[in-house]
Amino acid sequence: MSLYLLRHGRTDWNASGTIQGRFDVPLNDEGKEQARLAGEKLKDIPLTRCYCSPLIRAKETAEIALKGRNIPFFFDDRLVEMAYGDFEGKKWKDPRYQYLRRQLSYRYPKGESYLDVAHRAFSFLEEIRPYAEEEDVLIVCHGGIARAIDAYFVGEETNDSFIDKICPNGAIRKYDYVDRYIPPVMPLPKK
Repeated sequence: MSLYLLRHGRTDWNASGTIQGRFDVPLNDEGKEQARLAGEKLKDIPLTRCYCSPLIRAKETAEIALKGRNIPFFFDDRLVEMAYGDFEGKKWKDPRYQYLRRQLSYRYPKGESYLDVAHRAFSFLEEIRPYAEEEDVLIVCHGGIARAIDAYFVGEETNDSFIDKICPNGAIRKYDYVDRYIPPVMPLPKK
């Protein structure tokens, strides 16, 4: 079976290019419509459970997209957006932020690194694997988490391809554990 990922709908902070991170910003009208449209796309998929970030923009997206369906929700802190620390509330185009975000191991002051986010996302994905291999499940999360989840399934990312990969608001992605790419171990050169 499959794992479906839905990034939360648009917020006013998305629209203004403001870094949200852990700020609990609700959906705007466009985001609510994106969630409704995502629900239309998901309506014929026999989802059995929904894993969701506890932040309001993800909760609202899940509730709207799954309205009228009897699907249990499981909120998990590992799906919360990346903590951008001191950059939260600042503009996305901030030159210092743009420079620092290109470094996977850089931990934002009072925040996380992309490696921290990948660690918690990978842990979550391994934990739900038994369900997602037997059932169709939905994850509703954020752009930073979506980036890490994509890296888990796709593999062989460069720093730049990882950073530049954006999952648009309201977009749905599909993954299957059986198709997960695991790069081969390269042998050591012979002396």
